[in-house]
Amino acid sequence: MKEKIFRNFSLKILSALCAIILWTVIVNIYDPTTGFTISNVPVQLLNTESLTDKGYSYEVTDGSKISVYISGPKSVVTDIKAADIVATANLSEITAFADYVDIEVKVVKDGKTLTNVEVTPRTTAVKLNIENRITQQFDVSMEVNGTAADGYVVTKQTISPTSVKITGPSTTISNIAQVKAI
Repeated sequence: MKEKIFRNFSLKILSALCAIILWTVIVNIYDPTTGFTISNVPVQLLNTESLTDKGYSYEVTDGSKISVYISGPKSVVTDIKAADIVATANLSEITAFADYVDIEVKVVKDGKTLTNVEVTPRTTAVKLNIENRITQQFDVSMEVNGTAADGYVVTKQTISPTSVKITGPSTTISNIAQVKAI
């Protein structure tokens, strides 16, 4: 058995080296397709004024950061980082009864959009909590904590302004019981 292994041993090593070199050349010439996942890509919200101008308030409940799967030529894909991925959600495309907006993803490298790379978001939409935005005026009360230092006396307590207007989602504003200056 030992004789069979070591017979023409130099030719066996030479053929293994040739195979490795040939494989390396083919991989570099043909630039195979490869892919990987990048996590924690922030989603930019576009045209937010389309909701706020109509008197709505919104909060992102799901999809503010997403994962994307990138595939393409190995020579291009290996240089892509999370900062090169642009994920956007256009709020002007939201429909009357929907609470989500589709996410569009592209790869921008050195100011140019890469077209030979396929980008697939794992999360396809941003989920929003949309509410009516209201403004309510509240009187401001004052609360004094502690005592005056030795040799000093608090004689007069004033507050300015005496009322404030607060704008926000209707459920949040309705939960405000009082406004205090402490």
